[in-house]
Amino acid sequence: MFKISLPITISTIELTKRALTKALPEVKSSHRCEAMARGFGYRTHASLLVDTRSNDERTATVDCSPFCDYMDQHNFKVSGSVLCHAVAKVALCGVAKRYPRLTASGFGIGDWDPEKTPAERRRDFAKDRAELVSDYAVKPFLASLAFVSRVERTKTIRPATNSYWLKHIAENYECTYPNGEKLGPIYVPNGVLIAAAIHAGFNAQPHKDEYGGELLNAGFNMSKASLYDLDCEIRHEGARAEARRTKARQRAAGRMPIIF
Repeated sequence: MFKISLPITISTIELTKRALTKALPEVKSSHRCEAMARGFGYRTHASLLVDTRSNDERTATVDCSPFCDYMDQHNFKVSGSVLCHAVAKVALCGVAKRYPRLTASGFGIGDWDPEKTPAERRRDFAKDRAELVSDYAVKPFLASLAFVSRVERTKTIRPATNSYWLKHIAENYECTYPNGEKLGPIYVPNGVLIAAAIHAGFNAQPHKDEYGGELLNAGFNMSKASLYDLDCEIRHEGARAEARRTKARQRAAGRMPIIF
């Protein structure tokens, strides 16, 4: 399960409204707006709008239950995942705006391909950039949020916390929406995992090649021990989990010392 938050601004609320309009065209605009406000923790849409005009920075954590309850009261059976998807789309756009070099594949354009022209490289970048904020990225983003919510933070970025490793753990995670509806396992693009970690408050730093060039993958201020534990739990048939079981068997058989 995950939690997803948004800053309460005119822009984020308007973008959420648009996403809900696309997802629920059969629902009256007033009902969509009022249900959205309740999902953001407000009693009415009017009170939500008051806060969008406030000079104070306000953030709301989405709660799908009041959103669904309001819809139900007006004879619309709507899953809470609809609101999660709308907010996730806005959150992805927010991360993309803050990190203009981030795409669905990661940071930048990856390994240099001398056979491609500058125009082709720009085209590929634009395509990957659009994919980062597409409907396709929403569910992987939420699954990644569910995963990174369990990761312990550190003060500094650890280069060994490679996003490409983490995205493989995230896409194997059996997670759910807040209402218990199934979400993962699901394929997770590298850049979407990075976006989810950034939205969750982690610091991200692109890896560099030997010449100082930017690579697709990134490191984070995440505990390596925490990630190892999660990897073994989530990919319990994976190589790291098997290596841990092998060491445990060796210790039990007295073949290697136990170090405290």
